[in-house]
Amino acid sequence: MKKRYFKTKLIIQEDYRKSAKNKNERYFFPLNEIINFKLNKFFRKITKNLSKKEMTLIIKGRKFIIKNYFNGIARFDFKELCSKNIGAEDYIKIAEVCSFIVIENIPIFKSDNSNQQQRFITLIDILYEKNIPLMITSQLQLDLLSSSEDLKKIFKRTISRLYELTSIKYT
Repeated sequence: MKKRYFKTKLIIQEDYRKSAKNKNERYFFPLNEIINFKLNKFFRKITKNLSKKEMTLIIKGRKFIIKNYFNGIARFDFKELCSKNIGAEDYIKIAEVCSFIVIENIPIFKSDNSNQQQRFITLIDILYEKNIPLMITSQLQLDLLSSSEDLKKIFKRTISRLYELTSIKYT
């Protein structure tokens, strides 16, 4: 069998997710009034003529309420999704009812908020698998988002996925 295959090292110069062709300006930083204005303007544009309503999801007998829900478009603060005791099953249900998600106020991750970071990683993995486009606001630009020491390796994958999810064209 060793005679039938060869081993080579694959070297890719550019991550296609970060390329200029793939940018869609749906990752906003730093957190300030200008960014907030841009986010609100985009959000008003994509929810124009849609009614706001609360969406209640029932997951294993628990209620999860999406307060800002516009016919498949949802807007969350980071804390709503990652500072509560929710997990993969909740994120899967959210992904089932959402076609576009806005997540505001992504924090700087350190060891004291590593639980929230782990939830965020799980959330992004699920949204990536379901191809749900995102709009994000954060204090730092995407390639400078920090990580707790324990999650550094897997957070690199999350960053890469965020590049892709914030660049998908929303129609």
